[in-house]
Amino acid sequence: MDVPTDSHFRVKLTQVDGLGSPWIVRVYKKGILFKKLVSSDWFLDGDQAKQFAGQAAAELSKGDAYTNLADRAPGWTLHRPKR
Repeated sequence: MDVPTDSHFRVKLTQVDGLGSPWIVRVYKKGILFKKLVSSDWFLDGDQAKQFAGQAAAELSKGDAYTNLADRAPGWTLHRPKR
């Protein structure tokens, strides 16, 4: 399932068949003839995966989250911590 964004990114939400059925949220940067994988996050809960995909799509639509998403430490938030 693709989550719509207003930018040149694609957020794809898939569920792997098998034991445990993990959910995978992948973010791709669209090119003319290619797509580049920016991040891949795995979840065991479908609601958490959908919430994360929605949050990632909203941040990417604003246009300021690409560096946060590509360079972030593992974890839930896309925002840099405020000091």
